[in-house]
Amino acid sequence: MSEIVNVGICCVDAIGQTIDDYPPPGGLRLFERLTLTTGGNAVNCSIALGKMGIPCDAIVKVGNDALGEFVISELRKYGVGIEGVAHDPSIHTPYTFACIFTGGQRSFFHTQGANGTLRYADVNMDIVRKARFCFVTGTMVMRAFDGADTARVLREARAAGVRTLLDTVYLDNAPPELWHANLDPCLPELDYFIPSQPEARKLTGLSEPSDMARWMQDRGCRNVVIKMDERGAFCRDAAGVETMVPAYRVEKVVDTTGAGDSWSAGFLEGLREGLDIPEAARLGNAVAAHCIQAPGASTGIVPLDRIKAFQRTAATVS
Repeated sequence: MSEIVNVGICCVDAIGQTIDDYPPPGGLRLFERLTLTTGGNAVNCSIALGKMGIPCDAIVKVGNDALGEFVISELRKYGVGIEGVAHDPSIHTPYTFACIFTGGQRSFFHTQGANGTLRYADVNMDIVRKARFCFVTGTMVMRAFDGADTARVLREARAAGVRTLLDTVYLDNAPPELWHANLDPCLPELDYFIPSQPEARKLTGLSEPSDMARWMQDRGCRNVVIKMDERGAFCRDAAGVETMVPAYRVEKVVDTTGAGDSWSAGFLEGLREGLDIPEAARLGNAVAAHCIQAPGASTGIVPLDRIKAFQRTAATVS
């Protein structure tokens, strides 16, 4: 068992590149290549930590099928603890087809599978209580776990002295009522809420990062970091101190799949090292910068010492 436990969604990702439009019924489009890899926020973050050389545990749910075996083998390959992986023979392992556009942006087709049946009872709380950080990631696409069950895990983790974090999936077609039903019970249980800017906008109905962060803190969250893509990360701590941490410049953006999850891995490691929130976010930016320069969610992640060497010389976005 390790200091970091990631709880949430897993899946197998089939990444098609490059796909700039979709065929009509009966039509056909060609694309350049297909990459098969693990995906899902909790798995992406766990493997990124593993590739950096940071021990962690993953608590996810898979089916008893070949795709589930693939997820477990990949976690094991990178040294991620798999004791908390739950198995359900009645449902399939989640699966996503990711379409990568020219420029690196992506769209997804996803079947929830076991992610939709994850419940509090599937979470090994012994692993959670022995960690220093519990990161729930994938909220909005865990139908049974979102809301009350997530809040219960976070509440019990905090009662055991574990620091809690949460990230969401940008479910753009979800109504505001669903965002609130899933997140309002969780905000008072969070030490750190780390959504992307579109996710924060969906939840709050606001547009300015400072206003969004204040809204979240007014509802109980202690510290907020909003991931702002190529701009970097906006931080507002529990004392109300605000910092904009700029992103690092990269030569070429190849694929943004997993960038947010890689950022979360860097942020978690920064907190584990005792860095303050802006410096932890800066490490998150550096890990994300490596992610986006290679196809797939974690292909570009390198050991932590190389990421820190990159930080010493890399320019940031002005």
